[in-house]
Amino acid sequence: MRSTSGMIVHSRETIGDVPPELIGASTTLAGSKLYLFGGSLASNPEPKPLAHLYVLDLELWKWEEILPAREDPVPRARYFHTVDIWNNHLVVFGGLCERSKSGQLRVLNDVRLFNISTRRWLQSPRVPEVSPKSSVPQPRHAHLSCVSSNLLFIIGGKDFFGEGFTDICVYDLGRGEWIHKQQYCPGIDMNHAFAATSQWHVQTPSLDGGDALCPIPLPYSDPVTTRSPCSVYLYNADHLQRQLQMFCPSPGGQIQRENPPPGAIDRLPFLRFPSGAILGKTLIVAGNSSAENAEQAFSIWTVDLETSNSGCIDTGGLLKNRSWGKGFLWHEQNKFIALGKNEGSFVDLAERLVLGWDSVAVVDLGALGVYQPPTLKLDTAAQKRGLEALADGQRLGADFAFLCDDGRQIPCSRKIVLDRWSWLREQYARLSGVDASIKHQKRTEITITQTSLALSQSYPVTMALLQYLYSLALGTALQRAPAVLSYLLLISTEFQIPHLRALVKHAMHLALTEATAEGVYEIAASCGCRSLQIR
Repeated sequence: MRSTSGMIVHSRETIGDVPPELIGASTTLAGSKLYLFGGSLASNPEPKPLAHLYVLDLELWKWEEILPAREDPVPRARYFHTVDIWNNHLVVFGGLCERSKSGQLRVLNDVRLFNISTRRWLQSPRVPEVSPKSSVPQPRHAHLSCVSSNLLFIIGGKDFFGEGFTDICVYDLGRGEWIHKQQYCPGIDMNHAFAATSQWHVQTPSLDGGDALCPIPLPYSDPVTTRSPCSVYLYNADHLQRQLQMFCPSPGGQIQRENPPPGAIDRLPFLRFPSGAILGKTLIVAGNSSAENAEQAFSIWTVDLETSNSGCIDTGGLLKNRSWGKGFLWHEQNKFIALGKNEGSFVDLAERLVLGWDSVAVVDLGALGVYQPPTLKLDTAAQKRGLEALADGQRLGADFAFLCDDGRQIPCSRKIVLDRWSWLREQYARLSGVDASIKHQKRTEITITQTSLALSQSYPVTMALLQYLYSLALGTALQRAPAVLSYLLLISTEFQIPHLRALVKHAMHLALTEATAEGVYEIAASCGCRSLQIR
């Protein structure tokens, strides 16, 4: 069978204000923008921390250096710190910096915020005193960090002398104060470990009843809240042990250990300088497998957090000939991004932790069936009420109708369909009189009048579309039939119903079999769904 690696992964060189090679720089991704702050110049024989901030546009592949306003309270130059995203802000913590007079290095424990919208650094809050009873972390570098809801977690790291910390410290970003500290486990630092969490819970509604109108549950995404932060996964592989740990934070910052899926990372190699993320119910793990084997240095793995199934993504020969350092999840696009250096190899650069920024590799995770499920617009009870209202449309005084290609009419509420289909609402507003009509001829033909919408589709497809508009879900057996899904994908693409399009792709991914593969391929290709087409 022919490898699909050439379709799943591609690379290109970046342009613009490409940052120099750096040691200990920290990066994070917000939407389609990747931000890089700090680091020490690799070209200097002695550490030379920087306070430069760069942004990479992942749609243009262009770097830009963001110059601070003269009056901005720019953070100290630093390296081996961390940067996270919270509420459209960059969150910088810790690292190594130079003393202002002596030039000697010292460690930090400050939290600094950068407003992405205004491109301004915020004033630094006062750093409280560190004491045995306080929740304030000791100054550190080479630590791990992540943000879930409003909570910033600082995990492990090292002091100035290289001694490791064994605690987790929790900072409430909304309140601007440290709220909790507890001992966790030793041996966690950025050389061998990473922390990953998500801004989404993946839920599956319970199956309620068994009649034809009862929604068939599809997994959906539910955003985290201050009351329900997501669990945090810790990957740690230090050549002595390989562990996947998991803890669940409470809204107050307290940490409760949980059991990760057994055997989830048994097949993974020991990875140096790993990075990772969570997409849907899958943990993405990337890193350099072996400093002795340059050809296989960088690999990307997926771990199903429900089944513990894991596998290495086939990237062909693309990742073998360059030095790759950091990996990031482009969540909105279901893609994994690796940054690296166009020349050289991991073996050449590993000992100094040198990171390059002139090459980008992009892996299409959606083509592997790894993606974030769509959100739930209505709960299952509201979906069921909507479907019942559609079934009783004539009795409830429907004032609009969908017409099928065989002449049958399906009564419905004009308000419901116009409120939930913005394209149709705009077309309806253009009707100038009682007898006016608007016709759109694409692969599907639609004719709109004051009292009806004529769709050049069969009764099952037309009914399935109305069932979506009433329930904002694909919850009936009719809607989930493979042939009906294909037409719904076509309609949602041509007539701009993005949530329906996302749901149809989700359902097609879950129902993909050898029997349906050919039909899914053809409709995915015609509708521009490249990831689904490749899969």
